[in-house]
Amino acid sequence: MRARKRSKPSPLCAAVSAEACGIPARREVGWPQTCIDAPIPFQRLPMTDTPAPTAAPRPVMDILVQRQLDNMATGNGAYLETFLRMVRAAGMDVRLVFAPFQSFGNRPWASVHPRIGALVKDIAWPGAVKIGSRFWSFSPRIWARFAARLLKEAYRRAGGKLIIPSYLGREISPLEARIVARKCDEQTADITLAEYSSMGPALKLIRAQTIHACLMHDLLSDRAARFSGGGQVIDFDETSLETELGWLSSCNLVFFASANELETLRPHLPAARLAWVAPDAPEYGAIAESPAPRIVFIGTVHGGNTEALNHFLADVWPGIRAEEPALELHIAGSIGKTLTPQQAALPGVKLLGRVDHLESLGGANSIGIAPTRFATGVSIKVAEYLLLGMPCAAYPLALEGFGPILDDLVVVADAPEALKAEILSLARDPARRAALSAKARAEARQRLSHAEPIRAIREELAARK
Repeated sequence: MRARKRSKPSPLCAAVSAEACGIPARREVGWPQTCIDAPIPFQRLPMTDTPAPTAAPRPVMDILVQRQLDNMATGNGAYLETFLRMVRAAGMDVRLVFAPFQSFGNRPWASVHPRIGALVKDIAWPGAVKIGSRFWSFSPRIWARFAARLLKEAYRRAGGKLIIPSYLGREISPLEARIVARKCDEQTADITLAEYSSMGPALKLIRAQTIHACLMHDLLSDRAARFSGGGQVIDFDETSLETELGWLSSCNLVFFASANELETLRPHLPAARLAWVAPDAPEYGAIAESPAPRIVFIGTVHGGNTEALNHFLADVWPGIRAEEPALELHIAGSIGKTLTPQQAALPGVKLLGRVDHLESLGGANSIGIAPTRFATGVSIKVAEYLLLGMPCAAYPLALEGFGPILDDLVVVADAPEALKAEILSLARDPARRAALSAKARAEARQRLSHAEPIRAIREELAARK
């Protein structure tokens, strides 16, 4: 029996068969090597249906809020933005959890400012619905409070003497604390932080395992005494140091806007880790130097700034203008809206309103002033002056919130006459202005670093694992 003759595959079939097995097909003319004839090397083919590895989820910080966050022209609004940037730099995402009643204040709608919204990943507002950019309350008590507020406002505009109190410093109610705690327990955060100490009671009701923390914009128990000392109206709830320490008693981590308030509470919180969060140090662009010396006051609307500017215009500015009539005072920020027409019309006073690019105010020829006579928290304007390369003249109280770290960068005067003398000296001495400007530019940013609070967050998270 004759052997059956094996047929030759076509070159095309051979090429397809070989390449399917991972062997390059021969292209020369003649008998091709096929998969059958050739040894096949082992190859691990890629799994096309295997999902790409995903990055580990970022740890989350819940921030418990009991106020509206729609105004960035206030000191606590600007400082919260600074704090959020620091938390993100530490590698965390943020969820805002609002108290259902107190956060609305006296109106049934509220919104979160876009600059705050851009820094958070999620917002939880129990008892509210979001329509467009606003949250609306379901609570009848909020709508009733709104009606009462309208009546009070009408009475006040008609000439009645009436103080409409804020909710700042008011302890969160037991009902709201329970609602907020339940919302936090639905999705456990790695760190849960009360934005003010008065929100601290809600922390103690959270059942989930989370690091308790607090952001101290102000030492509330000291705030009333400072306002009284500055002749300001107290329109917020007063509290005692003992009560405030009770609110903080469960906290593992406490952040402070003011370095001196941190030191005040240090002996009372031996088990907690304390960290100062300095004012933000933004990267400014090129500074537009003024051709001639000028005085600059930057400020948002709050009691400390209002009192400081009124005092300066009444007690210091007339003497400066008498000796240097060419000097001008440039007032930047929302604080300018608080001036009377008579103050705004004073010789040499220039109201700039909102200034989007502070670089236009900076440089060695711009003398920043901080005539602060009462304050809570930290005077952000001093940091801004230094970061903008401005020589700065201030009362000692303006530096109190920074501790000692900026003392040698600022010209300090302890009374109106001394402040006038220092400002005139700076205006007349370009070499002195230049030296202070250069030192501020070289050293202020590093001194205002957020390295310590970032380290505190990361080490607390590491210890939790």
